[in-house]
Amino acid sequence: MKNTESVKVLHHHDTSLGYKPSTPLFINNLIIFLLTIAAFVFFVSLTGGGKAPYLHETIRQFVASKTYYPLLIVFIPIIGGFISVVCGKKHENLRDALTVDFTFITLLMVLSMYPVVASEKIVLNLPRMMGYGLLLKVDMLSFIMAALTSILWLMTMIYAPHYMAVENHRNRFFLCVAITYGAILGTVMSGDVFTMFLFFEIMTFSSYMLVVHCETEDAIEAGNSYIYMGVFGGLCILLGMILLYMHTNTLEFTPMISELVSMGNTRYVVIALFMVGFGVKAGMIPLHLWLPKAHPVAPTPASALLSGIMIKIGGYGMLRTATSFFFPAVHEIENYKDILWYSSKNLGAVIIWMGIVTMGIGVFMALQQGNMKKMLAYHSVSQMGYVIMGIGVGIYLGHKGAMGFTGGVFHMINHALFKSLLFMVAGAIYLQTHDLDMYKMGGFWRKMPFTALVALIAALGITGTPLFNGFASKSMLHHAIIEAYEYGHPSFWYAERLFVIISAGTVCSFIKLISFTFLGKCPEEYKNIKSGYRMMDIAMLGMAVLIIAVGLRPDYILNYFLIPAARNITYDPHFIDKYLGHMNYFNSHDILGMIPVYIMGAVIFVAGMKFHLFHLHFPHWLRFDYILFYPIFKVASFICNRLNKGQERVLEKGEGLVDGVNSAINAITEGYESQVSKGERLVEDVSSAINYLTEEYETRLERSEGLIGRCVYTLNLITNRYESSMIKSDVVIYVVILTSILGMLLIFK
Repeated sequence: MKNTESVKVLHHHDTSLGYKPSTPLFINNLIIFLLTIAAFVFFVSLTGGGKAPYLHETIRQFVASKTYYPLLIVFIPIIGGFISVVCGKKHENLRDALTVDFTFITLLMVLSMYPVVASEKIVLNLPRMMGYGLLLKVDMLSFIMAALTSILWLMTMIYAPHYMAVENHRNRFFLCVAITYGAILGTVMSGDVFTMFLFFEIMTFSSYMLVVHCETEDAIEAGNSYIYMGVFGGLCILLGMILLYMHTNTLEFTPMISELVSMGNTRYVVIALFMVGFGVKAGMIPLHLWLPKAHPVAPTPASALLSGIMIKIGGYGMLRTATSFFFPAVHEIENYKDILWYSSKNLGAVIIWMGIVTMGIGVFMALQQGNMKKMLAYHSVSQMGYVIMGIGVGIYLGHKGAMGFTGGVFHMINHALFKSLLFMVAGAIYLQTHDLDMYKMGGFWRKMPFTALVALIAALGITGTPLFNGFASKSMLHHAIIEAYEYGHPSFWYAERLFVIISAGTVCSFIKLISFTFLGKCPEEYKNIKSGYRMMDIAMLGMAVLIIAVGLRPDYILNYFLIPAARNITYDPHFIDKYLGHMNYFNSHDILGMIPVYIMGAVIFVAGMKFHLFHLHFPHWLRFDYILFYPIFKVASFICNRLNKGQERVLEKGEGLVDGVNSAINAITEGYESQVSKGERLVEDVSSAINYLTEEYETRLERSEGLIGRCVYTLNLITNRYESSMIKSDVVIYVVILTSILGMLLIFK
């Protein structure tokens, strides 16, 4: 099966030939690179002496006077991204140049916050935003993460134009990169969980577009895994945030274990939700499954950002929430045995072992990979295991946990540098070969000497070789796990042994990477490959220089950044002064301790080559994800099937009930219809009876009317006769009276 990126480039190559990074773009990026070096020199003078007091105070007053400075830092890259994309519709070289320029401006603004955060916190409260209000708070830990993000982002943006020239949808890619950059800065500068959750989710959804950029079937599948796991993690954070607010009425990052104690065991549920939610992004076992799927399909600049920065944000979230909500305030404790440390001790022990498991499984899976980017992805899981273990020690030891805290943060910085460079190397090789299978390569050091050199520097960094950056942080983490054994539980002796063995596995992996890719004989099909592109070489050079610089002067990072960050946490200041303030990295014990690690790694490599162990592919039922998630899947399937069968039975009963109800309704309807028929017949009978009675009545009425008529006639007749008789009687009377009167008149006459 062809590599996903190979299929993508071969498919899109013809449609992408119209864009070629120009010489003015190279000059712009070269100038920005040189200005970045000058800015670093200036920054070192700002923190290390010379004119530092004057410069320090001048910049401090300027930044402190700008109320909305943190918010401006968040939105500068986002606004710049939209401007760049608008320009990119017609002038792609201008878009790429503006992207680098806006990133450089943001880096300068981030670095300028140091004089303020060295002595106090920068706080911006926006109470009317988003209902609850947004809170930005920049302390030294926030500054470290923001500066690391900006440095890596600038190098990646310088690297990106040549690589993205063979990609489609370049405007969409650079816009999503800009939004993700702003969201990450907002996340690390958040002062409460609500603000962090808001920016964290923006980062998740914008970075999803980077994973699915190629739009192949594998990319869509990896993107689905990424977004599903990301949403799951976000929901865990949201639920933890709700429970926390219900009990404390605040979401601000302040020590509050004294308040959470009253919650009983619910406090462990709250912190577990935060650990799981941020652990998804950190690639913590068993929540890592999205990571090895996303890296091989994403464009290399996106892979460098995913591994270099975004998974660190998960570790930062774990560290920030644990050292805030599960730590007491300074005035609440007397010593490291105070009862308020009990909760953090339990949590820290679990996180330590989760880190050890993540380290071991990550390196074991990496040894089985032939795909370069997939191997680096599993090593991202493994290296984040180191960080998680350090965080666990910092929580477990409580008041004396500063070594674990600083070691974990230091390894975040170092891993961001060497792992981003390793992904850039993989991208440079891929552009020449259109393949990432290490077993098909060899002898590239003759064809790509500069790429081979920076790859070796990165490999020396990740394996913890003295004078390279990984040595300092791994030494601190090794000291931290020993302290957990000495001050804590004896079981951590086994954790320390596993730490050494896993480090040997890391050595073996990168002996394998360097030997298979750059040593040996170059295959015939790659005889004509050449060195990388100029801008890609500049970016890789910058990363390599940083790896060496940090490796040579780890005390600079420790004294000016890590120790001030530790002092903001509830750690014992006397412990910090004694063990961190006078730490000697280059002691014979730590340097000689790397010899058995390298010997063990070489032995594993020889055994793997001799017995063909690197080509072994375990059956699917022996894969970690199968062993862990298959039982969960089976249980979930069983529950779903039972629920489905129960639903079917309910539906069957429901159908029977519905049929019964229908039958009853039909019977009632039929009965009603029959009753209606009977009623109609009754009505007809009644109507007939009424009609009959009416007819009878009318007949009788007619008869009665005839009788009445006859009666009336008779009465009229009688009346007439009476009236006539009355007249006649009146006449008789009148005649009698008149006759009498006449007779009397005649008599008296």
